[in-house]
Amino acid sequence: MVDVDSIKRLKKKSKGRRPKSDLTPVIMLIIIVAIGAVLSLTIPKIFESMKEEKQLYMQTFEKTKEDAIAQVESIFAKYPSDPKKSEFVTKIRTAQSEEEIDKIIEEAYKYITLKDYKENLKNQIKSIYGENFAESPFAQKIAAEIDLAETAEEAGNIFKENAEKLNEDAKKYYIDKFKIYGKAKYVRVFIDNQEYLMSGKEFLKELESYDLVTLKKLKVYKITMCEVPLIVPARACGELPKPGDKIIVYDTINISDIVELDVSKLPTDLGVWKVKKNINNTPKKSALSIPITEAIVKEAYLLTPSEMSYSESKSSSITISQDADTSSASKDVKVEYNLQGLNNILHAAVMGKVDYNKVASVLEKYGYRLNKLEKETQLFNGDDTYLLIIEVPSDKVSMVVSSTTPSIVKINK
Repeated sequence: MVDVDSIKRLKKKSKGRRPKSDLTPVIMLIIIVAIGAVLSLTIPKIFESMKEEKQLYMQTFEKTKEDAIAQVESIFAKYPSDPKKSEFVTKIRTAQSEEEIDKIIEEAYKYITLKDYKENLKNQIKSIYGENFAESPFAQKIAAEIDLAETAEEAGNIFKENAEKLNEDAKKYYIDKFKIYGKAKYVRVFIDNQEYLMSGKEFLKELESYDLVTLKKLKVYKITMCEVPLIVPARACGELPKPGDKIIVYDTINISDIVELDVSKLPTDLGVWKVKKNINNTPKKSALSIPITEAIVKEAYLLTPSEMSYSESKSSSITISQDADTSSASKDVKVEYNLQGLNNILHAAVMGKVDYNKVASVLEKYGYRLNKLEKETQLFNGDDTYLLIIEVPSDKVSMVVSSTTPSIVKINK
């Protein structure tokens, strides 16, 4: 049977107990509220700090961009109008990071390095042609190919492969420029400050043999020539020059008489002697041969001694006859000439007193025949004197005429 009392007692116990309350939600709520309170205080500060950091970064980044742009301006200092400069500046302004900016600057450096190399190659071409660069289609073509090259190696190969052709092409322009002087009778040519006297035809012939370096330094002037007599001792001349020979005329000066001398002009610039310093303690007998000018021999004479003599005899028969009924008479006539002195001989021949052709035959090329005999015998008469008629540039006439002890040197062709 069921124990009613036991059941009642159990009911009373169950009624007397109260369940315990659960604090977990409350605690969680408190924690959440606390965290929320903390976050409400710290999050704005965090965001404010992040905002400030971002602003500072942007300011720094903008400064980096401006510095990079200034760097580009510096890189392109030699080429301020190059369109690539604006392109690099635009790239920097739109860059999103410093790494990107660094790459842009590196690209600009590479571009300008290649451009400098190309410009150097083109300047070499311009140097080869000088003022003729713009006139040469070939030079323009090679320069354009260099501009289009994508690497320094490619640009360098273009130049190397065409260097010889560029030189030959440039020579034609220089030669054409100087050909006008071929029409002149005589020209004065300067090469490395050395002066040369040439006929127009001679200059044209020489012109073709000059290399490019010589052509670029060449200076040519038309000159007027004058004929001047020049008396030269044989010992200061050697053989009697022939018409057409080119010579250099020297004058001998006592060094003690020279007050000043421009050593920088020796010996190339003929006849230019300027004053720079006193020459002291020089023996009076010391002499210096100064080149005056180049000249062309027109005529050459040997001044013979006055004691030269010439003899000639003539025999002729004179017959006088009348008509057939009269007699005739004849007589042999002998004429003898014994002349002393060259003047008498020459004048007698011109006047017909002696046989002109015979005198001309005996004395023909006397000076050159004398030189030939001197060569064969190795005996030289240093007392002979030559009279030369020479052509010299008009601005050198006074110096030649005033020379006191001239000497000459023949220029071998």
